[in-house]
Amino acid sequence: MQTKIIDILKFLVIAFCGTPILAQTTESIQKHVEYLASEPLAGRFPGTPGDSLAADYIKNHFAAHSLLPFDSLYYQYFEIKTGVEIGSKNTLTSHKNAFTLFRDFMPLSISAEGKFEAGIFDFNFDSLPDGIIPPGVEKKWLVVEIADYFPTTREFMRWATKASKANATGIIFITSSDTHFSTELSSPLPGSTTSKIETKNGTVIYSQHPKSGMSRMILSRGLVRSDIPLLLVTQKSWEENKKNRIKNNLKSIEVSAFIEINPINRRTHNVIGVVKGSERPDEYIVVGAHYDHLGYGGPESGSRVPEQYAIHYGADDNASGTATVLGLATRIASKPLPVSVIFVAFGAEELGLIGSQYMARNLFVDKNKIKAMFNYDMVGRMEKNQLNIGGVKTATDFQTIIDTLPTVLSITTSPFGSGPSDHSSFNSEEIPVLYFNTGIHTDYHTPADAPAKINFPGILSVLDYSEILLRTISLPQANLTYNKTEATDSQHGSKSALKVTLGIIPDVTGGDNTGLVIMGVNPSGVAHRAQLLKGDKIVNIDGTPIKNVYDYMDKLQQIKPKQVAHITVIREGQEKVFLLQF
Repeated sequence: MQTKIIDILKFLVIAFCGTPILAQTTESIQKHVEYLASEPLAGRFPGTPGDSLAADYIKNHFAAHSLLPFDSLYYQYFEIKTGVEIGSKNTLTSHKNAFTLFRDFMPLSISAEGKFEAGIFDFNFDSLPDGIIPPGVEKKWLVVEIADYFPTTREFMRWATKASKANATGIIFITSSDTHFSTELSSPLPGSTTSKIETKNGTVIYSQHPKSGMSRMILSRGLVRSDIPLLLVTQKSWEENKKNRIKNNLKSIEVSAFIEINPINRRTHNVIGVVKGSERPDEYIVVGAHYDHLGYGGPESGSRVPEQYAIHYGADDNASGTATVLGLATRIASKPLPVSVIFVAFGAEELGLIGSQYMARNLFVDKNKIKAMFNYDMVGRMEKNQLNIGGVKTATDFQTIIDTLPTVLSITTSPFGSGPSDHSSFNSEEIPVLYFNTGIHTDYHTPADAPAKINFPGILSVLDYSEILLRTISLPQANLTYNKTEATDSQHGSKSALKVTLGIIPDVTGGDNTGLVIMGVNPSGVAHRAQLLKGDKIVNIDGTPIKNVYDYMDKLQQIKPKQVAHITVIREGQEKVFLLQF
């Protein structure tokens, strides 16, 4: 049977290869990439003016080539939390000495909110990474000097959890670096409604309110909160406060803080256009790529150089993928497939696949009528004609078709349908997926990912290959029955070595900080054997509350192979407890 399929495909592929394809040049691809990765779009952070400019550009391209709109505006809107705003109401005092917000101190964006007052307990930083919290910290501020080291969010969360269990009031981190503090307001940022403040180490983004004063905007991928307050204080101001205490002969030290951190809620969109099929218009293929990126970067943004507040252009990630989708839309609109094609530019991928998850859960067509989903993410740095395709085992004939197609490209395949990009959202809905990329590079998630480094002929070769592949899988002879493929926690969460895995795809976006939602379950994993389901929210593992992915990964590090554990989940509003063995 498989030999017969191959013979049919070979015959049809030869026919397709002889079909004139709408002329398309590297210049048209370059035009798309250079606009999307230009300075006025300011890194296309979700919910910003630059994000809207990118969406309008994509919409106008769809309309110009007569793609049918998802609605009258081509937009599928959804709400997102893009970070937090630290306002001017935040205060820190020690006796009569007041610290100045943004110059002397600042609450971390993951800090607990409220009023706090307690004495202090000086602590050696060297013991903190080991998780050693000594007795005597109960109802006191833990004061830790971190010099010029700036911990990751996961480190801050782990230490906060340890200190909270020891009943500490909060943690004050004393830093010798002024990277995160600044004093002088500068000009508005391009593509943004905010302003910037220059420091000698970079740029910090602020907003100036006429009545309420200055606030700091911290844009981040996912929102989590610790159980206790976390403050960053400059070493200079802390030393000055200490001198004043000695001068005034104050033996006891009381520190008071008021912390208020407001989430930033914004609206963004997927951009969707449809080309109707010529023979079976009620069957569909989804072709997508995310168009958003990291904006100006900064801590918690996902930038690999978080100390640099500069435009992260995102030429490869993912103007290249978006340009590929625009090119395919142009060609398919000129010569439609037998089936309909839904072209989509996803929003808010960098915040945790939010746009693709929203679309996959709010489909405007019958899910069972979607034959496949193609995802393009970072296809702009091709070397030696190398193209990577993931998800080849998610449909019965994917591997056979890919092996059969003639191409000058060197194709490397992976079976898995899960992974850190938008195809994972559709794989979770049991839709066959293919994920195209040309590999990671040192400019990934840095300001250096610019158009000048893009291999435009390489993108064109991906586009050419993809068109033939699309036309081939749209044939009725192609068996695209969905197959589950293995997914593990380590593919989606921390890259730290874990002795055990639960076998789930966790929601890494942060959610509402009340648990960890399961996005998918590995059919051969522990979670599947314990009858955990997609959509369950994990809230406790063996007595440890699980509020987010950080709590989850830390708990897994404590568990040994073969260990038996209780796991508590919320399923359809009801709490359920499962017993499982790792």
